[in-house]
Amino acid sequence: MNDNKQSRFRIGKLAWIAFASIFVISSISFAISRYVIEQQKPGREETLRLANEAYDRGDFQQSSFLYGRYIKEFDPSNISVMIDYGYSLHNIGKSDEGISILEHVLTMQPNNAFALFNIAVIHYRDGNKSKAKESMKVCIDKGDNPEIVEKAKLLFEQM
Repeated sequence: MNDNKQSRFRIGKLAWIAFASIFVISSISFAISRYVIEQQKPGREETLRLANEAYDRGDFQQSSFLYGRYIKEFDPSNISVMIDYGYSLHNIGKSDEGISILEHVLTMQPNNAFALFNIAVIHYRDGNKSKAKESMKVCIDKGDNPEIVEKAKLLFEQM
């Protein structure tokens, strides 16, 4: 192998090792924080606070765990938590589960604009543009929040 190829191979190998290390460290970090939460068993308000903080900083692995815990342990019918839980699941690669949660919200509140909008966004981000447009149209036609309906109209025009 010539020097240039060896150099590229070493750089590629180092990049892969760095990526794998970051993945392992983040997995260990999540496992430790999950263990700490399970040991401390935070109450209703603390669990929701921690979930919202994780969501706001984009730590969807943590927020999905905490929202799931909140729903299971404290309030299985909290609509806003379920919506954030569904979107968090999507962001960790569990779009089908996220959509299922959001569709469950729609069984309780069929015109919930946030749930309708998030379903459309998930379909769009997953590359299913026809389902995204279809879902966005439902949000526009039935959504119960004028601000979200306006946002849906703008996005629908851009699709």
